[in-house]
Amino acid sequence: MGLNHARIYSELPQTELVGVVDIQEARGRQCSARFNTTYFESYHGLFDKVDAVNIVVPTSLHYTVAMEFLKRGVHVLVEKPIAVDLVQAKRLVEYSKRHNLVLQVGHLERFNPAVMKLREIMGQPIMMECSRRSCPTNRNLDVGVVWDLMIHDLDILIHLVNSPVQDISANGVSVYSDYEDIAQVQLRFQNGVMASLVASRNSGNRVRSLQVTEKTGRTLSLDFIDQTLAILRPGLDGRPIPPENVHVEKEELLRLELNHFAECVAMHKTPMVTGEDGKRALELAMQVLARMKMVKARSSQGMELIALAG
Repeated sequence: MGLNHARIYSELPQTELVGVVDIQEARGRQCSARFNTTYFESYHGLFDKVDAVNIVVPTSLHYTVAMEFLKRGVHVLVEKPIAVDLVQAKRLVEYSKRHNLVLQVGHLERFNPAVMKLREIMGQPIMMECSRRSCPTNRNLDVGVVWDLMIHDLDILIHLVNSPVQDISANGVSVYSDYEDIAQVQLRFQNGVMASLVASRNSGNRVRSLQVTEKTGRTLSLDFIDQTLAILRPGLDGRPIPPENVHVEKEELLRLELNHFAECVAMHKTPMVTGEDGKRALELAMQVLARMKMVKARSSQGMELIALAG
């Protein structure tokens, strides 16, 4: 993932890629050579050399690395989730505010043009259905699928519904990791909106979708991967009405996110996804996990599956 960040920063006209850090020296040197920058063995070597930093490390290290840069006056974009607990998240948010530093959290889907268009045309929602599925991988096994994948949809729901969550029901299954690899969650918001979410990293295909049913009966169907949005209307006399495709200008999401971060740093703007937003998404994810009923289904087949994923 960090390779793409380096590529984009090296291409943005308003940024200078000062250096990259990687604990795997061969990979780090290969990346630095490819993008004509400097390789650093430790992030400490960047402290007095940069105005802003993009932190792409395991979740358990987010707080430590981000706070060290903030304390040196460096603006921070940290990947999601913002931290491992609310105490850490609150400290990052408060410190960045107190010292007028940009703290942006990497909830990438907020920059999806289809999400922006949906928010623009969406009426009063009554039901929202999220599905986020991936094939098995050995990436991010230090957290479960709620923090790994579902947190994107939790952030989107908070952003779109704009109402406190009133009730949570959650179930999880551990297939090959020490955490939930499949999760099914139902939410009820204070304004009456219902939401159903499914996330899996044990799927045979890759799915990223959102359906919003409005009070009028109209449904907005969004595909995060294809960046498409369609309007579905209830059929008449049992006959379906063809969907109406909404025009969406497709973009590279990561480029939009990193360009936005660079602009916020240069112009002292508040980012689209603030540290406070990241804290709210983390809080909801933790509430989901606290209410989750877990089923342990780990087996030799599950472990063989992840071994084959590589």
